[in-house]
Amino acid sequence: MFILSLPTAVSVVLAIIVSSSFSVGLYFIAHRFWSSEISTETRRTADSVATRIGVIHAVVIGMMFTSVRIEYNEMIVAIESEASAITRLYHAMGRQGGDELQVARGQLIDYMHHVVDEQWPALRELRLTPRDRELLGRVALDRIWQSLASHRPEPGDLNLKALLDRVEDYRIQRLFDAKGKLLPIFWYIAIIGYLLTLTTLYLPPPTVKRCLLVSLYSSMVAVVLLGVFILTHPYSSAAGVNPEIFEVLLEGVS
Repeated sequence: MFILSLPTAVSVVLAIIVSSSFSVGLYFIAHRFWSSEISTETRRTADSVATRIGVIHAVVIGMMFTSVRIEYNEMIVAIESEASAITRLYHAMGRQGGDELQVARGQLIDYMHHVVDEQWPALRELRLTPRDRELLGRVALDRIWQSLASHRPEPGDLNLKALLDRVEDYRIQRLFDAKGKLLPIFWYIAIIGYLLTLTTLYLPPPTVKRCLLVSLYSSMVAVVLLGVFILTHPYSSAAGVNPEIFEVLLEGVS
């Protein structure tokens, strides 16, 4: 998506400009349709309603941000855990020796190259599908499983298959969080709440100060929703999750 490919600062500025222009333009358009002068009592009621809707709206947006932030943190933990499991498996193979383990070590390095060079760009560009076994890393890990099929650990050795199973488990967790899960109803409430709040703010005639306040409100809502949208796409350039930890591992084994 276009917005996800932009630098974060550019996305924020663009969101502020678009939301401010939209809200102020809609303010002038909407006010032309008021049939008569708004009474003082109606204005007071509108301000009271705007406050209540705004509070509910803020709570919903806060819930959205908290939800995607938790999932984002879980994905970071899964990435770090997978890298840690790979490190333990690689060094355990080296300590326990054997020709088949040297082959498996090379295949594990190939898997890390696959994650950095092929899988990560596919995730960033939203090209990864559940049926693409190659990009998912399933094929690369299957080669390691085949290399370890005949391996029997000596007493006191680590169970390499258990370590590889842990790598696979963290890989699955990482890929499950590739796109944040947020109920569509939250987006509906956020958008409808925003429009209803604007409607109550539009009752008084537009003035410079009033337009400025409407712009500030719209800008804040837009920036928060932009943050929520970016966090639901954690592999995007805007979210800034990079395969640096896998690159560090590759540098350590090269």
